[in-house]
Amino acid sequence: MTAYVFLAEAEAEYLDAIRFYESQQAGIGSALIRDFERTIGFAVDKPQSWKQIHPLGIHWIDLAKFPYAIIYGDLPDAKIQIMAFAHHRRQPEYWQHRFS
Repeated sequence: MTAYVFLAEAEAEYLDAIRFYESQQAGIGSALIRDFERTIGFAVDKPQSWKQIHPLGIHWIDLAKFPYAIIYGDLPDAKIQIMAFAHHRRQPEYWQHRFS
C-alpha cells in the first residue's frame, strides 16, 4: 500500500518540476525525485510533526535541496494526501482553494 496519494493538481506540479529540472541538466530531475521521496518519507512517518498551516490538519514540509514544499493533509486510512507541490517563490498560497 502506498502511504501517500496526490491530488491531480499536485501530481502535475511535481511532474512539471521534474521535467523542468531534467531539461536544465541530465540527472537533476532524478535528484529532485530522491529529495521528494526522502522528504515525503518523513511526513509519512510522523505526519503531525511538521508545520501545521491550517486548522483542518494541513501541513507543510520543505524539501532539503530544492526550493519546494509539500503541502499535505491526513486521510482517515493512515495515508497522507499531497495537496500541492509548491515552489517557495511562485504564487504564494495559490493552492489554498484545494482544501477549503
